[in-house]
Amino acid sequence: MARFFFIPEMGCSGDMVLGALADLGVEEEMRSSIKLALGVDVSFKDVNKNGVRAKILEGDADEKCSPQKMAEMIRSSVDILGFDDEQCDFVWNTFETIIGAERRIHGFDEVHLSEIGNMNTVVDIIGSAIGLAALGAFESDVITAPLAVGKKPAPATIEILKSRKFSFYTKDIEHELCTLTGASIMVNIADGVGKIPHIGVYKEGCGGGKKNFQFPNVLRLRIL
Repeated sequence: MARFFFIPEMGCSGDMVLGALADLGVEEEMRSSIKLALGVDVSFKDVNKNGVRAKILEGDADEKCSPQKMAEMIRSSVDILGFDDEQCDFVWNTFETIIGAERRIHGFDEVHLSEIGNMNTVVDIIGSAIGLAALGAFESDVITAPLAVGKKPAPATIEILKSRKFSFYTKDIEHELCTLTGASIMVNIADGVGKIPHIGVYKEGCGGGKKNFQFPNVLRLRIL
C-alpha cells in the first residue's frame, strides 16, 4: 500500500493541492473532468519558486455563488462523474467543514455565507477528489506535517485545524498561508499529523502558490 505525505511548510490552499496532484501525473484527468462537470477550463503552468519546480493552477472561475449554489454544483458533479463512496464522502465532508466553521465563527449570517461562496472553491474540492482518487489516496495512509498558517490566518481556518486537532504553527510571513479550503481539504483527506520520513524512494509533486516569498511557496506531496 502506498503512503501519502503532505508537507505544508508554506501552508496549503486548494489550488496548491491541485498543483501538487497535477505534478504527480493526473493533470489531464483533472482538467477534462472539471470541464465536463463544471464547464470550467483550468490549466497548469510550470513555474520556478525560489529554485523549486512546481505546477501552478490557472483558470478563471472567480465567480461568487451562494452555499446553496455550491451544493448544487457539487451534487451535479458527483452525478456526472460517477464518484464512488470515498469521493462522495470527501467532497461533502470538505464542503460541510467549510460551511460549519464559518457558521461557528460568524453565526448563521447568510449574508456572510453568501460572500464566502466561490466557484473556485467548488473547482478545488471536485478537482482534489478526482486527483486523489486517480493516485489511490483514498485506499492509502495519508499523513500531513504540521501546517504553516502565516501571521494572518482566517479565524475559520484556525477553527478547522483546532477542532480536528491538526497541529499548525505561525510562520513569520504577513500573509494568509493556509486558506479555508486548503485546511478543509487537508483535514478530510489526511488521517492526522505525523512525522515525514526522510528515507526511502518516493515520488514528489509540488503545487505552487500564487504569491512569491523569500522561501519556495510550494506544497509538497510525496508518495512512498
